[in-house]
Amino acid sequence: MAFEKLLGQNDVKDRLNRALGSGKLSHAYIFAGERGIGKKTFAREFLTAAMCTAPEGSCACGKCRSCVYLKNGNNPDLLTVTADEGKTIISVDKIRDDIREAIAKAPNFSAKRVIVVENADTMNEAAQNALLKTFEEPPEYAMIILLCDSLLTMLETVKSRAVIIEFKRNTDGEILEKYRMLSGEPAGSDDVTEELVAAYADGVMGRIDEISGSGDANEKRKRLTELLPGLFEGSIEAKNKIKEMIDVRNKQYDFVFFSMMSAIRDAMLLTRFGMKTKIINADLREPLFELGNGAGYYRLKSALEIIDECYKKLGRNAAAELAVDDMLIKIGGGF
Repeated sequence: MAFEKLLGQNDVKDRLNRALGSGKLSHAYIFAGERGIGKKTFAREFLTAAMCTAPEGSCACGKCRSCVYLKNGNNPDLLTVTADEGKTIISVDKIRDDIREAIAKAPNFSAKRVIVVENADTMNEAAQNALLKTFEEPPEYAMIILLCDSLLTMLETVKSRAVIIEFKRNTDGEILEKYRMLSGEPAGSDDVTEELVAAYADGVMGRIDEISGSGDANEKRKRLTELLPGLFEGSIEAKNKIKEMIDVRNKQYDFVFFSMMSAIRDAMLLTRFGMKTKIINADLREPLFELGNGAGYYRLKSALEIIDECYKKLGRNAAAELAVDDMLIKIGGGF
């Protein structure tokens, strides 16, 4: 069976294995789910099996020219479509030029010519309508896989002409199993507790990479805890150092926000219920207790609301640097 090495998503595995085993593949699939949930990983294994010229049941053989070329990253029968550099949407020209040109050609080495559209939910309406024309009369050898974080922006006409595969959040057990595989150690054997791993991942496998292996994330978490008291005291130095850690340009800030919020929540718990209270950042119990005593429960609570508001603004592509500045100034008392 395909997907045996991938953890979780058993319903997805069953549906895709049945499709591969039957040999009756749709011309279009939509893989939908949270960013980092595993859509691209599953799509890669699915299309490898679909393109294989000598499949073994629902599995790719790994030996035919199609499989070998895919493994080496140079199979001309696979096209990946993304937005042009510097653009946030996939335009109608991108669909017309790239997909229509590719789909008009029969595969060279594979059983299927496959087109993967990443971040398909960023296609504008015109682009989606252009894609519909391809969906209506697809050649038998073609298959299109749309990867999207949300189905909300996808046109009903597009969704109705594709097989929708929805990815659900993984269980904490699956998350911890993946963490142990990546880190080589049981969760809880170092400073990163099982609670911390599960809380940050929140069912999304892709987030585990940040807190396993290099230890950079752990150092970042500890550094933030050191800086938070200064931030609450209005220190400009602490504010600037935290701002440097929030990479809004490359949208690499999820773990920083999680670390701030989990540290502040822990400080609130310690302040309210004492040192023996169970917290996520158990290795930072003493500095967080001191943070709680210094800032006070209600100021910590207000800071959580401010951080959450800023995080939502960043998600809406608001003026990122201004939003972060505003957040840090408010926490420091400069309302």
